[in-house]
Amino acid sequence: MNIDTRKIVRVISLIVLIASLCVLAVYIIGDLRDAKTEDDIKGLKGNDVKVPEVLDEYAGLYAENSDTIGWLKIDGMTIDYVVMQAPDEINKYLRHDFYGKDSTRGCLFVDEYCDIFNSDNIIIYGHNMKDGSMFGTLDSYADESFYAEHKIIRFDTIYEKHSYEVVAAISTSIPAKDEDVFRYYEYTSSNDEETFLDYADFIEKNKLYDTGVEINPGDKLLTLSTCAYHTTDGRFVVVARQIS
Repeated sequence: MNIDTRKIVRVISLIVLIASLCVLAVYIIGDLRDAKTEDDIKGLKGNDVKVPEVLDEYAGLYAENSDTIGWLKIDGMTIDYVVMQAPDEINKYLRHDFYGKDSTRGCLFVDEYCDIFNSDNIIIYGHNMKDGSMFGTLDSYADESFYAEHKIIRFDTIYEKHSYEVVAAISTSIPAKDEDVFRYYEYTSSNDEETFLDYADFIEKNKLYDTGVEINPGDKLLTLSTCAYHTTDGRFVVVARQIS
């Protein structure tokens, strides 16, 4: 075997050795990762985390569609609907009904970034339908005398029943992307006190009348939002705070 042939054999042998070591390393890393995953799972087994049970009243809805998150009702109004949430599919229920079929009226739905267990503000969206369905009558709250007779909003999650008192009715709009202003629809989780104060300031500056109801850091809020036509990209918003 000449010198050149020996060099080629050595190079090939080195390549084979390196490739074998790489394959071995992949297997070792995979085994370590799998072992860690198994340990993590075993660790979760011992955690005493209680997941609330779905209320009997909403069990049938949840069984039919697990995106069911609750029910919104305002006495004396047509607003008496199931509320959906699809965290992994933005605006899914903007144009789909409870059964997932195409629908111009869609469903009432909770903002995808809200956590019904932890968020300080739960935002529910709905279409302002001309026939009065969904949030087609929400702008009745623009009339202070209407508010006086409809101060309480009931929003049950599928796990708990809650009542809210109306804080404010607001006419506003979606600002341009380059506008440096507070966007109410971005207050969706447990934010810091500064963000809360910005939201409180937004309410104060835009409310249509004074309800006498104030909000404080730590309050659990409910925001109902629909389209409005008083201006370009108009929105009509009702804010309420949890009282039970």
